[in-house]
Amino acid sequence: MSSTEKAFKAKPRPLRIVLTGVENSGKSTLIKPLAERFNWPYILELCRENKEVLHGEETFKTLQELHKLTEYEVAKLLSHTHAKGIFCDTGLLALDVWSELVFGKEVSGDNNPSTSDSEVDLYLLCATVKEWEPDPIRLFPDYNKRVEVNLLFREKLEKKGLPYVFVPILPMEQRIDFIEQEIRLRFNV
Repeated sequence: MSSTEKAFKAKPRPLRIVLTGVENSGKSTLIKPLAERFNWPYILELCRENKEVLHGEETFKTLQELHKLTEYEVAKLLSHTHAKGIFCDTGLLALDVWSELVFGKEVSGDNNPSTSDSEVDLYLLCATVKEWEPDPIRLFPDYNKRVEVNLLFREKLEKKGLPYVFVPILPMEQRIDFIEQEIRLRFNV
């Protein structure tokens, strides 16, 4: 092994912070200001670019492919960044909840090592905003239903023993300050 390869292997992997939670919780709105605050790169929710999803024609296979594409983009970003971390707008947990609600099974249920949550350092479980903002890929205009679905996210995080912080509804700047404080409390960034 060359000295360059040894140095690369010795370099700590950048943190992976995933914003998660039910639709209409501000994940896509939060990611850019958070990335700017930390000066980290980010990955937006890829389902917003998927034709099957945009036309309401997604299948279980669509969600599996979205997961593979997301993991590919994450790996590419992690290998090329010099930042201490990256932010991801949703991920496997959101696909699992979506898939379970629509298809009755989780994307991660295939026991494939590539469908693991193990490489996520922290989930930011965002509370849903009460005011409904229509969006072509959103399914639950009812606030109480969104709160109920967000409880599924919390249950899955706790059942799997995954690290997470619940992000309450606050004015935008306070919400970003809250998240920054939580990340800095846990990691040397």
